[in-house]
Order: sequence, then C-alpha cells, then structure tokens
Amino acid sequence: MRRRRAAVIFNPMSGRPGRRRGRVATFTTALQSYGIDAVARETRGVGDATRLTRDALDDGAEVVVSYGGDGTVNEVLQAMIGRDAHLAVWPGGTANLLAVDVGMPRDPLAVAAVIASGKTCRINVGRARLSGEATERYFVMCAGVGLDASICRATNPRLKRWTGQFAFWVAGVRRMIVGRPESFTIEIDGARYRTIFAVVANGPRYGGGFVLTPRASLAAPTLEVFVAHERSHGLAYVPDVVRCLRGRTETASQVVVSAATVRATSTGRPWVELDGELVGQLPATFDLVPDALSVIVP
Repeated sequence: MRRRRAAVIFNPMSGRPGRRRGRVATFTTALQSYGIDAVARETRGVGDATRLTRDALDDGAEVVVSYGGDGTVNEVLQAMIGRDAHLAVWPGGTANLLAVDVGMPRDPLAVAAVIASGKTCRINVGRARLSGEATERYFVMCAGVGLDASICRATNPRLKRWTGQFAFWVAGVRRMIVGRPESFTIEIDGARYRTIFAVVANGPRYGGGFVLTPRASLAAPTLEVFVAHERSHGLAYVPDVVRCLRGRTETASQVVVSAATVRATSTGRPWVELDGELVGQLPATFDLVPDALSVIVP
C-alpha cells in the first residue's frame, strides 16, 4: 500500500507555551502507524506558515496539518488555495474557530485517527482585496473592519500568549475608553451603512467563539455581514457587546445581512483583520470563493 505524505505546520508559541514539540512527536508517530509519513515544520515568525506550507506542497505533501490557532490556520490557507491537498486543523492556540466548526479534537492521537480515516469536505473561503496589496488574501471564518481590527493591533502579544482571549478584552476596554474609532462606509450589494465596526463572515463564530452571524455557514452561497450602527463614543458600544455575548445579534443597534460582495471605504485608514490577523487598511473588497478548500473532518 502506498504511504501518504503529510506536513505538520506548527507555531511553538501559539497559546500558552508548553511541550508542543513532544505533542507533535507523539502525533507524527501516530500518523506513521497509520501509513502516513509526516514531517514537522516549525514556524518562527509572521509569514513562515505560508512559506512552509508552500514548500511542503511542492515536496509532495497531500495533507497539511495546521497545529495552532486561527492565525496559523490563516497563514497555511494562503498557500493552499488552488492546490490539490487537504487541510487538517489541530487546535492548539488562543482560539481555533475552524476546528470548533468542523468538530476536530485536541488530543494528538484522536486527531491522527481522524486524518487516517480520510473523510473530507469542501468549504468556501472568503477573499479580501486590500488597497496597496499586490495579492489577494483569504480567510476561513471572518474579516473584521474598524474597531475589532484596531483592538487586534493594540493587543499585547506577550499578554495574549499567557492569557489568551483575556488580552483582547484588555485591549478592547482600553480602546473604547480612549474614544471613538474611525468610521467608514460599508456597501453591501448596493445598500450603504456608516459604522465603526463590521464583520464579514464566512462562518458563524467570531473572536472568542461567540456567534455574531448565526446564519453564516462554510457551505452557504453568500457571506453574512454584521454591521454595528454608529455611536458617539466607544463606551456606548458596551450594551451592544453584552447583547452579542448573550446571542442577541439582530437588534435596533446592529444589522446582519447576506451579501455576495462587500466594499468598505473611508476617508481615513481603518484597519482590517482576517481570522484575527491584522493585514492592512481600507479600502477593501470582500467576496466568496466557493468550494475552494478541502478540509479533513471527523
């Protein structure tokens, strides 16, 4: 029987520091027992996961395992679009929303067993075109514009490594106290909204895992867009945050709509994040790439 080939791309510092290399060794040994030859490739900095994934695919990898959080998944994704290979997500970072959505376990032996089973499905991915960027960038779960992207930018990396989602809450509270973030215009299939915060979603989960766009699905034919109405000050959004945490997303103070194409513009330069990773500034256009990625599922 022909042995399959896999690459494990992992961030040793994603989430809380621990014995990641030991877990990866256990995992690759388990894959070997299933007839899958696996090579572990460790990231060192921004962009490494994309480069390592591209190299692994060029070397003949049929499965790429992303071990880490949303950021690692997003970097791996950039190299997989248009390639004949499968993505497996092994949650190990601050958050891994794709792993939650497809139901992937955390235990290395359980993940190895899922990969060995060979069950896959194709999912849609979101695509972003940013002004000043030479290439398109992709996202699995969501793109955030404005307030949340500025919070990503202000989050302390060391605090994030040790406390996870708490670091984002600290940065968010500080950002709201400072004042009102830059506003921008978002155009959704002809309708225009003025806001300081919008999420363009390919999947239902956002941030720490709470649901802003309950109708969003990795298999749906459209994106879902959450738009918060403008407020005079950052702290005025606190009641909206509380409502969202309770699952009440569609209220008088925000709107959730389906969209094929989304355009965001501003006289200023609000920030944009994809799957929690800061990527650039407005203007930007977002759309959907159907069936763009093969994902291993339980």
